[in-house]
Amino acid sequence: MHMLLADQGQSWKEEVVTKETWLQGPLKASCLYRQLPKFHDGDLTLDQYSAILRCLGLSLRLYGKDQWEAALMKWQMTAWRTSAAKRPPSSTTTMGKEDYVKELPGRLKPLETLLPQDQGARPSS
Repeated sequence: MHMLLADQGQSWKEEVVTKETWLQGPLKASCLYRQLPKFHDGDLTLDQYSAILRCLGLSLRLYGKDQWEAALMKWQMTAWRTSAAKRPPSSTTTMGKEDYVKELPGRLKPLETLLPQDQGARPSS
């Protein structure tokens, strides 16, 4: 979300939530899925990452000019999340950094294949 907003020259207000604040309960209880991030825009509140990205994409006119481009965008987001966006290892994971870096090109390959296909791609009538 930060990268999307920064890329589009948008400003936002970020509120960092400490573990202590989260564990106190009221904020967590106000989140439908009991998770962060939580996004507010006027009367709209979302607390699911993919819904927030779709909302921003639509409001910033990045979700395609028609239903076909929107479908390709959704496909790309799903491909990214399921194949490439595996988080780097932390001190609590069993996967080491070297394994992660070694695995990354294979995870990016489907996305690299998919992206060039959407250049003006439309289903034939």
